[in-house]
Amino acid sequence: MQYIVLDLEWNQPLSFNSSAYRSSGGKLIFEMIQIGAVRLDENLEIADSFNQLIQPTQYVKLHPRIRRITGIEQEDVCDAPLFMEAAERFSAWCGEDAVLLTWGGDDVSVFQQNVNFFGCKAPFPQMYDLQKLYGELVKGEDARLGLKAALEHFQIEPDPERPFHNAVNDAYYTALVFKKCPDPAAVLRFKQEPKTLRHEKHERRTGKVDTLRVRGLNDAMRGRHAQNPPCPMCGRRCELAAGYVIMPDNSRQALSKCTDHGLFFVRCRYQKGENNRRELVRTCTLSEEQSPAYISTKILQWNNKLAAQAPKEEAKA
Repeated sequence: MQYIVLDLEWNQPLSFNSSAYRSSGGKLIFEMIQIGAVRLDENLEIADSFNQLIQPTQYVKLHPRIRRITGIEQEDVCDAPLFMEAAERFSAWCGEDAVLLTWGGDDVSVFQQNVNFFGCKAPFPQMYDLQKLYGELVKGEDARLGLKAALEHFQIEPDPERPFHNAVNDAYYTALVFKKCPDPAAVLRFKQEPKTLRHEKHERRTGKVDTLRVRGLNDAMRGRHAQNPPCPMCGRRCELAAGYVIMPDNSRQALSKCTDHGLFFVRCRYQKGENNRRELVRTCTLSEEQSPAYISTKILQWNNKLAAQAPKEEAKA
């Protein structure tokens, strides 16, 4: 039996309200654009590698966030093989006597959804989750389960020539972590099954909405609900990138930034709920545009608005 470490990169629609997304009927949330893998020998040394870019056919234009994170540009995939050819090449490269290892459960689900959507019949080895094995090893020591945290844990120095968020490079780093595990074969206890991928409900797409009971507006705006809003994609609490501006409808709006999902807007408005209880309605909405230039410009514009509004507020006081 051979161990093959697999990593994928995928694209997403520019908007989940786009015709491209609607035409898929929700059957393709993410479209694969790169397969990266490394094959290990009996000593868990890297014996071979597989690196295949894939030309997208559904979400043809690469999302700005995907380009920024992966470094993959539009011209890199325009002449690449289509999914069926790339998947069949990968199946043939894997061979029959192999198992696939991934870091976490996302890859297996995205891979299976692409296989189903494009109707690929090529056989693929069973997948196992190395992240779960690592989590078992560090339980009670370090709760961080990211690949970079695992490299730090095992004192593995990243190679400057191998940037992260490239499928074959991430597979390489995952293989180094696998080799460091005291009992690598224990990974076979963590068999993976793909999950059905669905996009967030409508309120998650248009904005994560929370209604919070508060004592008063000023206290609420100084509290963590307003100052550390959650990312609408992952729920992680984030710092404000630019403070609150009072809008014409008397709501407050600010900008926040998630390290994984980029810029999002935060809107807070005050209302009276049942029995005249004071409530703060907080809406967090991911920005459609996530290019570094846009984010920098938007934050600068927002801070200028905030600075212009400050004298008006002082005059009212």
